[in-house]
Amino acid sequence: MVAPAPADSGKYTDRRPPSPSFHTPSFVRFALVVLIVAPTACGSDRLRPLPPTQPAAGQIRVMSYNVNFGIAGDPPSIAALAGANPDIVVLQETNEVWERALVAALGTRFLHRRFRSPSGWPASGFGILSRFPIIALDELPAVAGPFIAWRIVLDTPLGRIQILNLHLRPPMSDGGSWVVGFWSTREVRLQELQYHLESLDKKLPTLIAGDFNEDGDGLAMRHLTDRGFADAIATHRGDDPTWSWPISGGITLRFQLDHLLHDAHFVAVAADIVEGGRSDHKPIWADLERIDP
Repeated sequence: MVAPAPADSGKYTDRRPPSPSFHTPSFVRFALVVLIVAPTACGSDRLRPLPPTQPAAGQIRVMSYNVNFGIAGDPPSIAALAGANPDIVVLQETNEVWERALVAALGTRFLHRRFRSPSGWPASGFGILSRFPIIALDELPAVAGPFIAWRIVLDTPLGRIQILNLHLRPPMSDGGSWVVGFWSTREVRLQELQYHLESLDKKLPTLIAGDFNEDGDGLAMRHLTDRGFADAIATHRGDDPTWSWPISGGITLRFQLDHLLHDAHFVAVAADIVEGGRSDHKPIWADLERIDP
């Protein structure tokens, strides 16, 4: 893997093109191999009711969206985010252009917001938009992959909660191979997750959301579900994809890489994948109620 430049250098050693997101054409070759050994989600044809325009009383709507640094400020992507009417949005791959565009379009809706500019990798930015006060935000260091994580504490109508915003290591080996990386980085994402979990306040109701760079069968995801976390997207949308990449011949590769998990203090009464925006990732959201475990 290309080593990131120092945080204050202002330069990137990343050799990727500016778009799309973290996934390059070499990922296409990797994914074609994966298609041989593991079937991908092809989307669901089942009819679903239209999502509620806003969460019901006693619920909050939380969204996660990898906006794609390569299309910074994209109006259709902002519209996709806004159209779902979330109360809280955790963001991955933001940058200064994304920050300016989101604040200009949605600043009056989300009075509480924070952004972290990318350093080293142009895909390493983070952000949060919230209708509710942000009480604390802890930046957790990158430990095995190129990206940090955020632990965010908010005061909401459901009480004080914490959210872990993740962007885990992509399936790329240290030598730059996506095929080798698919197998060799599974443990790395698990190590990243385990490290970040140590920073959580075990007394606070917890949400974990972001771009996991793996589907529900990944080791990091299994670690969470084995410990009682539930994936709202998997509950309500099965294995429907949240990431897609068109290739030649009219074929589109699809995976569910984005997840929104909750602990036993919540129940996800609704959740969905937004079919909109121009990022290679789709926005995901869940309506959550508080319960006593």
